Formats: sequence, structure tokens, C-alpha cells
Amino acid sequence: MNKTLQKTIFLIVLPICTGVLLGFSALPSNFYYLSFIAFIPLFIASDHILSYKRPLLIFAAQLLLVLVIFYLWGYYWVLQTANLGFLIAFIIVLPFLLLVPFYILLKKKGNKFAMLYFIAAWLTAEMIQSYFELGSPFYNLGNNLGANVKLIQWYEFTGAAGGTLWILAVNFLIYSFVKSFKSGRKQLVQKGTMLAAVLCVPIIISTVIYHTYKEKGTDSEVLVIHPSTDNTDVKYRLNIYELMDIYLDIMLPELTENTEYVVLPETAITNAGWVKDFNRNLVFNHFFDKTESYPNLKLITGAIVYEEIPNVNSIKNYKKIPSISYSKNYKTWYYTYNAALQLERNRPVQMRVKEGLVPYQEYAPYPLVVPRLSPVGIDFQFSRRKINRSVFRAANNIKTAPVVCYEVVFSRVLYKAARNGAQAFFVMLNEGWYEDDKVPQQFLQLSAIRAVENRRSVAHSSNMGISAIINQRGQVIDKTESKTADFLRHNIKMNRKVTFAARLGNYIEVLAFVTVLLFMINKLIRIFKNS
Repeated sequence: MNKTLQKTIFLIVLPICTGVLLGFSALPSNFYYLSFIAFIPLFIASDHILSYKRPLLIFAAQLLLVLVIFYLWGYYWVLQTANLGFLIAFIIVLPFLLLVPFYILLKKKGNKFAMLYFIAAWLTAEMIQSYFELGSPFYNLGNNLGANVKLIQWYEFTGAAGGTLWILAVNFLIYSFVKSFKSGRKQLVQKGTMLAAVLCVPIIISTVIYHTYKEKGTDSEVLVIHPSTDNTDVKYRLNIYELMDIYLDIMLPELTENTEYVVLPETAITNAGWVKDFNRNLVFNHFFDKTESYPNLKLITGAIVYEEIPNVNSIKNYKKIPSISYSKNYKTWYYTYNAALQLERNRPVQMRVKEGLVPYQEYAPYPLVVPRLSPVGIDFQFSRRKINRSVFRAANNIKTAPVVCYEVVFSRVLYKAARNGAQAFFVMLNEGWYEDDKVPQQFLQLSAIRAVENRRSVAHSSNMGISAIINQRGQVIDKTESKTADFLRHNIKMNRKVTFAARLGNYIEVLAFVTVLLFMINKLIRIFKNS
């Protein structure tokens, strides 16, 4: 083979193959199983560059190529609606580039724990995505497997991070097994046995759990509203009374004496007014008047809400923070919230503000440091709330957790809600901004994963996307993708038991982070001894 061609294949083509395989396997793909071989081309390429003078830089460049292809593939639906400034979001790759490439140095020195470092570094980078404002855990590898919930029933013990660990381990073991063909029969049998065990045992365990798991908790009738109000021509042009009447026209004929919850999508109430005025809100009163025959009914709805800032001068550089606005009419500075509300007769309105905001679309990350980019589809930016609740509590002591759209990406948000007593999740979305049919499928798959991790039923209400009912095994037991008004009515289970994953949170990623630290400390000790 021509040396130039060979060099091109190992330096460029093989990393591109890994990026493409990751793209094909990313949620909500039916080719999720490609995740188990996606990294093998990159590992083959890494063998080739060990003899180069600067393997660290070369491997980092290869990894960058992999990640850019992977994320461009996955984020194409965002780029269809965003301005080109959104490309700065590719800083998402930074944690991976700062941690993972050191694998090649360990490999070059023949360190037998190089594989362990790669896996630990990758898991650490995925954990950083959950806290890094310029990042996103949307495409963490473990999410890919949610396309087949029969495979991931053990997520209630490990969370999706266990899926990432499984995928990376299988990739390495397949790669090692293929290489062992040159090493004799004994190694081939040993590595083949290990590969078979690591690949098959989780599948067997998950299948057994799937077929034997019994849903827990008492029944509660939930009515999910799927209004399909067009974002451009209807939703944000009608006044809130007209919008509430649209929702009431869908729900009133379907309410029964057993209906406990009605769930509306994200920002269904496009202007819920000031927080301080909730108890005299005319739209809320209109809802109560129309549902007077159902005294035990609770409405869970998304809403845009405003809150005054009493001591704005105490906030440093508040005039430069995009999420802080000024009202000339009310002569006050205020926050704008993308919130979830629970309306229940004769009880105060309960509010939970969305914590997991979409970078560049709902808020500007690090606004005093990173150049400000205009959000997409809105002329303001949302805020987080310092004092926020994680669950709603009804008069009958039932606790539920509202999850607003992008928050379903963050396992830790739902873990916290489960620990605080949430017995079911209400996921509210507004997917009408996106033309790509893949987007609703992605969020539905994430809801199914969160259902398994926490063993919670999920009522998934979308505007112009997919609305669904998901049981505690992650099964979608009913759904609608209608582009016209629709509804789903089902009994769901209210489970109080907290899973192992919810109790311990992202413990696998924390252990991975500790492992990376130990590698670094060991390296520093060696440098110190040799100096």
C-alpha cells in the first residue's frame, strides 16, 4: 500500500469512521448497537501513531475530529434553528480533549492500565458535561442504549453512566480480542471468555429484570394534553385566556371523577404574570371555575413567569447579565422564568423553575466572560432561581416532580426529585420549534431512561412533538404524535421506593474522576522522584 495512503487512513480515515459510527449510534437511533464497536477504528489508529514524535498532539487532533463529526451529526437539528454563533457550543469537546488524550502516553509506555484510564477519563468528561455551562450531557454514550429498554433495566443501579462504562469496556475487549489472534490460543480463549461475559451478562440480567419487575405504588389517573398549538402562528400570538380555553376544550370532555392530574406542555401558559400575584391570577381562576365539578383535580402546566428583584444593586454587573431585565411599565428589574406550576383548588400555587436551561437558546453561559449570542426563538433569556423546589406536594400528600423539557437530560435533577419524595415524573416539552422528527424521539428516549433509573412512571406532555405515558420499566405504553389536538388518559403508578442509582447519584462518574486523579498523582510523584 502506498505510504501516503496508509498514513491518511491511520491519521484521518479511521478517526472519521469512529465519528460516523458514533453519529449512527447516537439517540434515538435503532443502530444503537454500533456503539459497541464505534471506538475500534480510533484504537487501531492509536496503535499506528505510537512511533510518531508527538503522539499526544496527534491523538488529541484525532479525538477532536471524532467529536466534531459526532456532535455535528447529533446537533444538526439545533443548527437548523440557531444562528452560526451557536458553533461556539463546540467548546463542549473541551473536557474530552483535556483529559482523554493522555491515554496515548500511557499506551506508549506499555502501561497495562491505559484502557482503564481511557474509560475513566471519558466518564469524567461526561460528568463535567452535567455541570459545565458550555457543555451538555445530551449525547452521553449511555443514552444511546435507551432505544432498547430491555437492555438497560440495570440502570436503576448504575444510571446511564453504567451504559457508558459498558460500551467503552466492550469496545476495548473486542479490540483486544481481535489483536489476540496473533498471541496464541490461550490468550484468545481468555479474552474471548471475558468479552462474552462482559457483553452477555448485563443483557441476561436486564432481560430477567424486565420480565420479572412488578410496578410499585398506588394508581393515579392522569390526563396528558397534547394541544399542538403552532408556535409561530398560534401559541405566542393568542392571549392567555384564549390559550386556556383551547386546553379546556380538549380536557373537559375527557375528565372523569377519578382524574387526579392534568398535564400541559412547557410554556403552555405563555404569560403567567408576576409570582407575587399568583393568588389573584385571573387565568388560574378561570381554570378553577371551568373545572368546579372536579374538586380534587390538579393542573400541572408549563408557564413563563416573572419575579421582581428587590435589591438588584447587590448583584454585581447586573446590567450586563442578559437574564436580568428592566420593565419600564412597572419600573422594576426582574427575572424571567421558564417554570412549572401546580394549580390545586384552595391551595397556594406551587412553582418550580427550570434549572437545566438550553445553552444559547435559553440563556447565555458565563455572560460576563463569553461573548453574548442572541438566543433562538425568544427576545429574552431565562433565569434560574436560587430558592427552588424539586417536587410538588398535593393536599393528599402525593408528591410529583415536574421536569421541564431539556432538564430530562440531567439525571441528577430527577435523582434529587426522587430522593425528595417524587412518586412520578411529569415531563413537559415544547418541541414545535423543530422541524426534525428526530427531536421528539430523542426526548422520549431520555424520558424512558429516567423512568428506568428511578423506577418512576412518566407522563410526557409535548406541544407538537410526541406525548406519551411511560411505565416504570421504561416501556412506552401509549403515545400520540398527532399534529392536531389530542390527549392520553391512563392510570400510572405512584412509587415511593428510591432506587440505588437515585440514592448514590453519579457515583460511577465520581469513581472515574477519582481514578483520573490517582493517575495524575502517580505521575506527579514519579516526576518528583526523578527530579
